[in-house]
Amino acid sequence: MVKDVIYPRCAIIGIGLIGGSFALAGKRAGVLGHVVGMARTEATRKAALEIGAADTVTDGPAEACDGADLVYLATPVGAIPGLLPQIADELAEGCTVTDAGSTKAAIVAAAREVLPEHVTFIGGHPMAGSEQSSIAAARADLFEGSVYFLTADDHTNAAALDKLRQSIEALGAVPTLCDAGQHDRIVAATSHLPHLVACALARSVAEVVSAQGDVTPYIGKGFADSTRLAAGPTDVWCDILLANREHMAEGLGRLVLELQSFTATLRDGDAEALARLLDDARHAREELLGR
Repeated sequence: MVKDVIYPRCAIIGIGLIGGSFALAGKRAGVLGHVVGMARTEATRKAALEIGAADTVTDGPAEACDGADLVYLATPVGAIPGLLPQIADELAEGCTVTDAGSTKAAIVAAAREVLPEHVTFIGGHPMAGSEQSSIAAARADLFEGSVYFLTADDHTNAAALDKLRQSIEALGAVPTLCDAGQHDRIVAATSHLPHLVACALARSVAEVVSAQGDVTPYIGKGFADSTRLAAGPTDVWCDILLANREHMAEGLGRLVLELQSFTATLRDGDAEALARLLDDARHAREELLGR
C-alpha cells in the first residue's frame, strides 16, 4: 500500500469490469480516495456500491467529474472520443484524465483537440481483462503482473505522468511508456488479431461440422482453447477492431499469406516443406513467449 492517497477524488466513467477493477485495486492499494462511479444502468450503479468499487454513483459523466483529481474513462473504446467534450468544462485545474481503451491513436488525438490546457491527458491500456465485461466480474487483482501501457509525448506534464505511473505500479501492474501509434501496431498483432482469428476459426469449424449432426461430445480441448477469445462481447470488440482497422488489415494480410503457404504444402503433399513451416511456427512461438 502506498503511503498517501495519490488521488483523493476519482471519477470512473463506465464502471464495469475494467473500471470497477481499477477502483477496487486502487482502494486496496491506498491510491484512490473517494470514487464516483458513473454508469448508465441502475443495476450497474447498485452493484458498484455493493462491492465497494464506488462510494457514490451517478448516470452523468459531467457530474461524475466535478472536483475529480483523476478521471478514468473505461467505456467501450468507440465511445471515448465522444465523452471528452462532454466532460471538458467540468475538469478542475490540475486534473489528470486517462482511459483504458484498447486503441490509442484516435483517442489521444481527440483528447489533444478538445480538453482544456489546464488538465493532463495520458492514454492508458491495461493488458488485462476477461471474456466478461460487467461490474460483477471486477476484482482487485485483475492488473497484477500485467503490462499497463501509458502514452506520453513532449507535451505531457511530467509530474502528472509520474503520479499515474506510481499508481499503476501500486496496482501490481507494469507501467510501460509507448507512443500511441506504436501501441496500436503492437496490440493489433498481439491482441486484436488473435481475437479475430479465434472468431474466424469458430465460424469455419461450425460450417464444416454443421452437416455432421451433434458433434459436441467430440470437440477437443484444443478447439476450446483456440476459440476462447471468440466469447468476448461483440459490441466491445466491434469498436476495438474498427478503431484499429488499418493495422488489422496489415496483420490479416500477413496471416493470409501464411495460411496460403500451409495450404500449398498440404495440397502438394510436401512433408519436408510442411515440417519446416511447423518448426518455424514452434520456434517463433518460443521466441515470442521467451521460452
